[in-house]
Amino acid sequence: MKKHIVWISLMIIFTALLSGCNLNRVGTDEYYVHITGNGKEDTSKFDDGEEYSVFKYELAGFDEDGQEKTMEFTADKNLRTGAFLRLFYSENKGVKSWEEVEKDDIPDKAKDRLGVKN
Repeated sequence: MKKHIVWISLMIIFTALLSGCNLNRVGTDEYYVHITGNGKEDTSKFDDGEEYSVFKYELAGFDEDGQEKTMEFTADKNLRTGAFLRLFYSENKGVKSWEEVEKDDIPDKAKDRLGVKN
């Protein structure tokens, strides 16, 4: 019986690794945003003194039902103006992850609220 539990545990871990480790998207809601301008650059330093920049964004995001929520997130580069993003949002932690999507991948109600023309 213990061997079965070990094998099942290993299979679960292996499956999680194969899924791309997108566990930070579990339990989140999807919102869609349109990048209409440059992010606000914020420069900081690592403990060793090396500088790095992040770009901060605050945009209106819309879920598949067209409900609006203000989304705040960062990127390690200035995102392309005109890009559409799917944000993975948690009430407790805010935006946990994001990815660029094509406008055809956006649900119709969110697309309408974003002002996207078909």
